[in-house]
Amino acid sequence: MVRVKHNQSSRRNYQNKNNFHSNSSNHNVIQVGQYGFFVTYCSTKESFVRNEIYNLLNRFADQLFGEEFSDEKQLDTTDLNDLDSALENEKTKLNDSKKTKRRFQIVKSGTKHSLFVTTTIPLTSINKLIESIFQTSIQSKEQHSRYVERLLPISFICKAYEDDLRKLIIKQEFLDQIFVLTNDMELTNNTIWFDVQAKKSNNTQVKSSHLEEIVINDLMSRKSEDLNGKILKRDYKKPQIYILIHVIKSLILISIVKHYDMFKKYNLASINLTTTTAMTTTTTATAATTTEGEKKEEEEEEGEGGGGEQKQKKIIFDDDDDDNDDDDDNNEETND
Repeated sequence: MVRVKHNQSSRRNYQNKNNFHSNSSNHNVIQVGQYGFFVTYCSTKESFVRNEIYNLLNRFADQLFGEEFSDEKQLDTTDLNDLDSALENEKTKLNDSKKTKRRFQIVKSGTKHSLFVTTTIPLTSINKLIESIFQTSIQSKEQHSRYVERLLPISFICKAYEDDLRKLIIKQEFLDQIFVLTNDMELTNNTIWFDVQAKKSNNTQVKSSHLEEIVINDLMSRKSEDLNGKILKRDYKKPQIYILIHVIKSLILISIVKHYDMFKKYNLASINLTTTTAMTTTTTATAATTTEGEKKEEEEEEGEGGGGEQKQKKIIFDDDDDDNDDDDDNNEETND
């Protein structure tokens, strides 16, 4: 009996492959310090959602900030004639494209039917991009998505601990994000009305009410000098600014948004449904108006046609009377 030696190299390669994926998997997961967009979608294939969100964000980003990649530099004809230099140039382009970070990159959010999109655009511009998508959908009454439901700008991410949240909200960047969304013309007595809402999923360590109290107490305790002469007050009914806290597993995602009610809580599917319903109602009303007009025209035509027949009948009746009169005259002459 011959003993067969097992190939150890395949086993080592398998282990190395696992180590590679374990190290590189961190780049495909949402992390502390990132900002971007939180996306929820209906129960469908994730690949469809990825393609749709990439196309949607890139299309509006190109309109607002210009195309992601600028035109390539023109090369000298002498270099193009040389095959070696042309190949070297293509190699350089490929290496540069791998090093450059794309404008939008989708990573895992940690919950089902949701994704997180990191971005390279400035933090102060992420709300501008999302607002343009919703405003265009409302004004043009066109459906811009099929699978995406909620599309929220995420300004800050920290660990799901109260101390980490306190450290975050005392930063000047947090206040600057609020000031960017407020217009001095819209303020009365330099007062910014805000409200805080907290929700959590897959987390039992923190309470939503405690997180809301931390943010509210900190913002309302700020002096006007620290807020550029402005005052922060809470409004339960119609606040100008909403601070949304999303707790997902071990992370806290913070959104600072306005037009929360007008954009249907930043639910793009609800905007599409409202737009579709309005278009259907308009089409139905137009069709009903057209049908009523056609009926009136038909009735008028029938009325005109009926009068003509009566006239014809009357004319025929008069001719018959003349014939009868002639017959009576002939009968009288015969009798005479």
